[in-house]
Order: sequence, then structure tokens, then C-alpha cells
Amino acid sequence: SIRIGAESVTLSDSLGGVISTFSQLTDNNETSLIVTVERMMNRPDGRPLGRLRLESNNVAGSHLTRLSMWDAIFRVLGLIASLIVSALFLKAVLLPYRRIKREALDFNLDIGEPEQGPGIEYTVSTFKNLITELEEKRDRLENLYRNSELRADSLARYNEYILGSINSGVIICDSDGIVTRFNPSAQNTLQYLEKDCRGKHYRDIFGGEHKLVSIFDDALLHNKVYSRLEFETQKVDGGRLWLGCSSSLINDESGGGMGVVLLLIDLTEIRRLQERNSYSDKMVALGETAAGLAHEVRNSFAAIIGFADLLGKLTKHDEQLGKLIAAIKEESSLAEGLMSRFLSFARPLYLNPEQIDIRDVIESAIASCNPHQAGIRISTQLMHEIPRIVGDPTLLRQAVSNLMINACEAVGSEGEIRVRARLEREDRDPIRSVVVIDVIDNGMGIEPEIESRIFEPFVSGKPHGTGLGLALVKKIVVLHGGRIEVHSKSGKGTRFTIFLPIDLIEYHLSERSTV
Repeated sequence: SIRIGAESVTLSDSLGGVISTFSQLTDNNETSLIVTVERMMNRPDGRPLGRLRLESNNVAGSHLTRLSMWDAIFRVLGLIASLIVSALFLKAVLLPYRRIKREALDFNLDIGEPEQGPGIEYTVSTFKNLITELEEKRDRLENLYRNSELRADSLARYNEYILGSINSGVIICDSDGIVTRFNPSAQNTLQYLEKDCRGKHYRDIFGGEHKLVSIFDDALLHNKVYSRLEFETQKVDGGRLWLGCSSSLINDESGGGMGVVLLLIDLTEIRRLQERNSYSDKMVALGETAAGLAHEVRNSFAAIIGFADLLGKLTKHDEQLGKLIAAIKEESSLAEGLMSRFLSFARPLYLNPEQIDIRDVIESAIASCNPHQAGIRISTQLMHEIPRIVGDPTLLRQAVSNLMINACEAVGSEGEIRVRARLEREDRDPIRSVVVIDVIDNGMGIEPEIESRIFEPFVSGKPHGTGLGLALVKKIVVLHGGRIEVHSKSGKGTRFTIFLPIDLIEYHLSERSTV
């Protein structure tokens, strides 16, 4: 075989001698199956030897032929495969339209079928009708959604109106303790702003020591609720606040906890009325007891003093015994004076009301304390807008004088006393006006253990006090339909505040009242 493209062939004899060399063995027809080569053979000296004819199979040509055949086969197969894939693709693309058409036929949609029958036009028309119907339903759903949003907003506003109209305070928090509702009544009662509370945890609002925090904890952590729990707390401004509180759990339809709601009622005025009535009852009982004992006790003191006088006459030459008798008489006189003061305190007071300027009453009371204010700085701040009120000037002057005397004794000779008077609106009733009188000193203050009982008879913060001065002040203030409060810090000073409601004072013009 002669490989196509061979450069030359060398012929040699049996001894290895070169006979001849041929180049350009192949012909130009590389695709022919038989390759024929003819060449003249010459001797080395150039003389002709003969003609050589070589014939061989064209291996490369046969390979090319087979390759051409397989190429044609693969082209045909590729064309067939392309046709099959195209058919499947078209079938897949047209499948949704056929389904639309089939559904349209099943549901007998009236879409104006063309004369050619349910073909492409029918499918297109069905598709258009479906799109139109879907758009209509979308518009209908959007309208329903808008209406539902409007109803939800209206319901939310309605709920807010209800919460805003309730006179009781309402605080609602979710299961995480975040406050979601804080109605205006809760804001007015607790003196916390709604905008500062909503969205915050109840512990961050009230602090860890507030009673409301423990009520929230009991509900959220232990599922424990309360019905009309009453307790005393403090307002933001430091005033007393009595609250009635009921708690309830908020559960969903499956019983899962969603939060807690607190209902708050301000019981401060009710408590004040209860304290006032209780105080009046105590004073009545005390007066009856004092009246029963007064005659016997005073007779006994008179007898003791009388016998002491008699002993003094019999032993007038015994100086030591005379001193003892004088001491007996002095202590008896002090005891009789204390009993007289107690009887005066226990005896019912009668109000003689008239139109008065409270500023004149205060200035007169301050002037009466001149003997006590040597070296004491006294400053006054009396609002000019205070109207004339109805009251007993003598009793009110005595009440303010007692407070001034106590303040002077508390500050000593180097202290400071401030007296203020102003007109304010009541916390619970903004229409109601009250006259507020403050007597403030920078003395040693009142011990915490007796501060809450300082207005009770015979309770005093002074070593030698009788405990009747402040009790009498409260008696006079209560007689005028008012109240008195005390705020003291040991070592820093004390503030006594008298509240005299103007509208209640006018009640005494038509009815004579006693305490």
C-alpha cells in the first residue's frame, strides 16, 4: 500500500544497491479507491532499464468515502429530530390554549363562536373573556378590600371613642407586656401622658415598685386576676392617690393569652369622704367621752389644788414642804389646763360663715406669731386673683396660726418659712376651684413612722407636745369642707397644704355645720 501524500519510494536490489528513487507517487485523485503509479527506470549510467507500474488500494480515499456517508446519515437524523422537537414544543405551547378551549366548551361560554368552529379564534375569544371576567373580579375584590378596610378603621375609631368616653381608666397591654391602649381617664388619673406610654413596656413606664407592675406580673406570669383591688399609691406630683383596680386576661378563640386589660377607678375622693366621716364619728365619740369625764376629772383637780392650798397654810414655816406643795399645785394646774384644752378640742365647733379675703386671714395669722419669729425669715406669696370665699375667719385664722407656730418651733432661730396661697382646679373636677394654702419650713421634718398619724389627737413629733394643735387644724379644715395634707422629709423640712373648695364653702351659708 502506498500512503497518500508519501514523498518518495526507493527501490533497492538484494545486495542493498539502490536501483531507483520515485517521487510524487500519488495522483491527484485522492478520493479514488485504487492508486496507479507508472515511472521509467534507468540505470545509474542513465541508460533505460524499463517501465515500473505500481497499483495500490487508496486507504485514505476509502476513509473519506465512509465519512461522507456517515455525515449524510447524521444530517438526515438531525433533521428528523429537529422536526420531532419542534412538534413537541408547539404542542406544549398550545396546550394551555387547548385547555382553555376545552374548559370553555365544557362550561358552554357564550363567546360568539366563529363559523369555522371552535378553533384558534374561539380560543382567543375565550381567553379574552376570561381576562375580562378576572379583571371584573379583581375590581370587585379591591372594592371589598377597601370596604373592609373602611369598616375596620371605623370599628377601630369606634373602639377609641368608647375608651375615650369611659370615666374609668383603661390600660391594655399585649402578651409581651407592651402597652397598646392608655385612655384619657387613665392619663388624667395617673398623670402619665398617653404618648409616653403607648408602645412601651409597663415596667419602663411605672418602675419596678409600683403596685400596677405587680398586678400586670400576676396576670401575665401567673394568670392571676383581681376584682376591685383597692390600694394607695402616689401621683407623679407626689400627691396621694387611692385606686380601685380590676384586671382581666384577653384570650383568643383557642384560649391562648393575648394580653391583659386593667380597669382603674379613682377612689381618692371617696376615701377622703370616708376619712372625713370617720373623723367626724371619732370626734363625736371623743366629745361624748370627754363630756362624761370632764366633770369628775376637773373636780378631782380642784380637790387636789384645794388640799395643796390647805397643806401650804398648815406648813407655811416648812420651806422644803412648801416647795413640794407648790410643785403639786403647778402640775395640777398644768394637767387641768391640758384637760381644758382637750375639752375645748373635743367640744363641737360651730361655723359662723361670712365673706372673707383669705389673704387677710393669712396675714393676720402670721402677725400673731411675732413672738416666735425672732431671727426666722418668713416669705409670703399670695396670689391676687383669689376670690373672696365663705368661711369662719376666726377658725381659719386659728388653723393657720397653729401651722405657723409649729413651723417656727421646727426651724428654730435660723430657719425659713414660706407661706403661699393660690387658686387651683381640682384634679377630679376641672370645673371646681379650690383655694390652696401652703406652709413650708426647712426644719428637721417629721419622722416617717408618725407622719401618717400626725393629725390624730395626742400624736406629736415634739418631745413635749400635746398632739392637739394639728388635730384641731384638721378639725377646722374638715368643718370648712376641705382637707389638709402633709409632705415631710426627715432633716429637710415639712410642707402642710390646706385645700378649701369654694363651692363647698358656700354650703355653710344655708346650713350651720358642726364637727
